[in-house]
Order: sequence, then C-alpha cells, then structure tokens
Amino acid sequence: MAIANNEGGTVEDLKMYRPPQNEEPNVQFEDIINRLRNSFNTPGVGGGGALVIVLGIFFLSLFIWLATGFYTVSPAEQAALRTFGEFQRFETSGLHWHYPAPIGTRNVVSVTTTRQLELGFRSGEDGNSAPRSVPEESLMITSDENIVDVQVVVQYRVGSLRDFLFAVDDPGDSDRGIASGQPDGTTLRDIAETAVRQVVGARNIDDVLTTEKERVQTDILLKMTELAQFYSTGIEIQNVLLQNVNPPKEVQAAFEDVVRAREDRETTINQALAYEAAQIPKAEGEAARITEAAQGFRNGRIAKAQGEADGFLAILEGYRGSPDVTRRRLYLEAMEEILPGVKKFILSSESGVLPFLPIGGSNTSLIPASVGGGA
Repeated sequence: MAIANNEGGTVEDLKMYRPPQNEEPNVQFEDIINRLRNSFNTPGVGGGGALVIVLGIFFLSLFIWLATGFYTVSPAEQAALRTFGEFQRFETSGLHWHYPAPIGTRNVVSVTTTRQLELGFRSGEDGNSAPRSVPEESLMITSDENIVDVQVVVQYRVGSLRDFLFAVDDPGDSDRGIASGQPDGTTLRDIAETAVRQVVGARNIDDVLTTEKERVQTDILLKMTELAQFYSTGIEIQNVLLQNVNPPKEVQAAFEDVVRAREDRETTINQALAYEAAQIPKAEGEAARITEAAQGFRNGRIAKAQGEADGFLAILEGYRGSPDVTRRRLYLEAMEEILPGVKKFILSSESGVLPFLPIGGSNTSLIPASVGGGA
C-alpha cells in the first residue's frame, strides 16, 4: 500500500527516485519483511520462485551457522565443550567442531602458560615506570609485633581446567585483566594474601628480613597449594618469590642500622672462626711434632740403656770366664778414654808383646821392665 505525502507523491515513488548516497542504508528487520512481501506480489515471479529464494537464504544461513562451530586448539591449550550449558568433554590440540552458540559453548584456555600474580605492588603497564606499592596488601604484623612490608610474586598455571572453569565463581581482577568467573582473579589474590599473612605472622621480623627468606617462600608455596586445592580452584601454584621485604618507611633507617650492626657482628665472628681454624691445626701440628720428638728421645734412651745393659752383661760374662784379661782390657780402654792424645809408656815385666798393643799408635813406646822398674 502506497502512502501519499504532502507533495502529491507516494512513499514508494520517493524511494524509487531517491538520489544515490554514499552512506550505506540502515537495513531494518521491517524493511526486509516488506521486501520479501513485495517479492511475493511481484508480477512474473511465482510462489515457487519465492520459496526457492527463502530456502536458499535459510540453507546459506544454516551453513554459515554450522561453520562457526569449527575451532582450533593449539598445543598449549585445552578446550572444554558444553552443550546447553552441560559439560561434555575436553579437546586437545587440532581442528575440531562443536555445536555453535547458543546450543554449544566452548572455552579454549592455555594450560601450560605460566601466569603471574603480584601481591603488595603493581608493575607499570609499560614495563619502564616504577612499581606502585599497595600498602593494604603488603603491610602485615610479625609474631614479635613488628610491622613489615612484604611484596610477593606468585607464579601459577592451570592444573585442572574443569575446576578452573566451573568450580569457582569469581568477580575477576581488573588490575590484571582477569574476567569474572575465573578463580585466578580475586580468589587467587585472597588465597595469596591469606597464606603470606599466616606465614609471616608466625615468624619474627629478623627471620623474614634476613635469615629465613627461603623457608618463608617455601611455606607460603605450601600454604597456597593447600588453599587452592581446598577451594577446588584448578590452579597449580608453581613458585613464590619474595620481591621486597622491608620495614615501614618511618622506621626503615633504624632497621638498617640494626641490620648493619648484625652484619658487623657476623663479620667479626667469621673472622674469629677463621683465625681459630688456622691456629688450631698449627698448634696441633706443633704438639704432634714435640710429642714425636719426645717419643723418639724416649725410645733412643731406652735403646741406649738396653744396649749398655747388654754390653755390661757381656763384659760380666767375659770377666767371669777370664778375670785378669778382662780387668786389664777394661783398664786399658778406660785409659784410652781418659787420656786421649797423651803420649803413654807401657811397662811390662814380661818380655813378650801383648796382642792388643800398640794402644796409642806412634805415640806409644815400649819400655822394658828393667829400664822402667816394672809395672
């Protein structure tokens, strides 16, 4: 039906003679219905031709709709498939097909990528700006009632895709671009903050600042793993790294003085231990040398005394067999020791020469008994 306007024409006429425009027409649903209705009433086109057109449009739309069901999963991803909202199965890498929306739903998620959560600070978006501190997350109390500022980086990945997608309803995390429904948003941040506060709150400030950082990281990792499994988040905690652990800015200078004093104490102790380690072996070596020398002297004196005793026993045995000869030999040996280098004259009442003479070599002369008057 044509509608007349004020100038005597109809709307159909205006549409027919409308000048061309560069802008694309805004096609409305009512316009499509009117065009289809007009095509049915067009002379020369029967009802069968219109039906073919409609069926062609229908099957083309059906083909396009079915083609949207094809999807690709990379080696690092898994796809969770649902039909009418009910979970069906997982698919691994490759080209797959599943019912398109709204019948089917697929969630393709990377399960091997290591993701990161920052607790107590936020890195700059461009990577060059200084990190921004978040005191409401980082400030906590230790067991000795000191306040400490702890900044932590948590590395994690998807361990169970089914739990990750369907077990936890999470509001998300806008700072990291985590959409709602994923448990690595607010849920993971709350788990991390709870674990850090429990572990730090059970230790004194010295352990957290200096001596037991590695143990603190391990305990936080174990506690986060326990909580993540308890809430069925499907998240696998891989690593926990303490970035900055400092006292509050107001007392940081005093704490630094304390730390330096402790470091000086440790340095002095280490130097003393090093001196001890050097001197003890030296003293032990000297003691061993003196002990060995005394033992050698003792053994020498015992051997000498034993030799002298054996020699005396041998002389005694010879004396018992021949007292005169032994007595004379001992007398001559004694004279040899007492008067070395002295010219000696041996007087003998016998005319023969004793077999052990001359005693003094060229310095010894034999004088007959008649000259010397006897011995």
